[in-house]
Amino acid sequence: MDRTFFDGLAHFLAVARHGSFTAGAQAMDISPTAMSKAIRLVEERYGTKLFQRTTRRTALTEAGAELFQRLDRATNEIDDALKSLGSFQLTPTGTLRLTVPRSIMPALVEPHLAEFQRLYPRVKLEISLNDRFVDLVGEGFDAGIRLGDAIDKDMIAVRLTGEARWGIAASPGYWQREGRPKRFEDLVGRRAIMYRFPGSRSLQVWEFQREGKPVQVQMDTGLVIDDRAALVRLAVQGFGAAFVLEVEVAQELARGDLELMFGDDIPPDDGIFLYFPAAMQSQPKLRAFIDTIRENSSVKRRRPS
Repeated sequence: MDRTFFDGLAHFLAVARHGSFTAGAQAMDISPTAMSKAIRLVEERYGTKLFQRTTRRTALTEAGAELFQRLDRATNEIDDALKSLGSFQLTPTGTLRLTVPRSIMPALVEPHLAEFQRLYPRVKLEISLNDRFVDLVGEGFDAGIRLGDAIDKDMIAVRLTGEARWGIAASPGYWQREGRPKRFEDLVGRRAIMYRFPGSRSLQVWEFQREGKPVQVQMDTGLVIDDRAALVRLAVQGFGAAFVLEVEVAQELARGDLELMFGDDIPPDDGIFLYFPAAMQSQPKLRAFIDTIRENSSVKRRRPS
């Protein structure tokens, strides 16, 4: 669009609405001479006379009257649109784009969706389920949910859980078939479902702690997968044991589909956080989502150091 497209149109509207160059100039707080020059430039640009001027009155030409009718309607719509921007700062509205790990979605997000939509019907949620690292700003997301140690330091993070505890999960049938190990060292060589990180492509290490020292256990890596929700499903089906977060398997544990072992022998992570760029913290739609998902718990934030 030509950078001069709107030049002079505000001057034209001021004269047309107030009925004279002098009154229009006063409304815009400029001199009548400046007003006359602005109108002349518009007329010269489009080769059309917009006003008929006499010593007694100023009147729109036929072309000017048609232009005024259309511009007046358009500027009123623009004014209404700009005024509506204020509602975005007061009422949760618009689209909230989130990135959430598939395995965490059922326990941490899904239970709150119905309540959120009931309370904030003007907010549209778009949720992308994936386990990889996501550049929120670069990929157009408003916020994400991840383990604390996977969040960039320049993000604001709101705690959703306490410490994120790990454990070795397997189906009752698997433990019965393979035997229940008494120590985590007894897991060595057993069939496991191994997780491959989508970004680095490295395998998750099964690391435990014995007398304050880290101990790694080598498992039979006959089955490798890079989706944590599928990891949980395959563990339920008895394909092997899996190294999981308790929150990832909360529903399966409650149903008795999985049993968790050795949680006390694995160092916990800091917790699960909802994180977002600092520029998003004043958005009502995001504040509403945080309040809903955390229910009545107190909000704790980790700010950039």
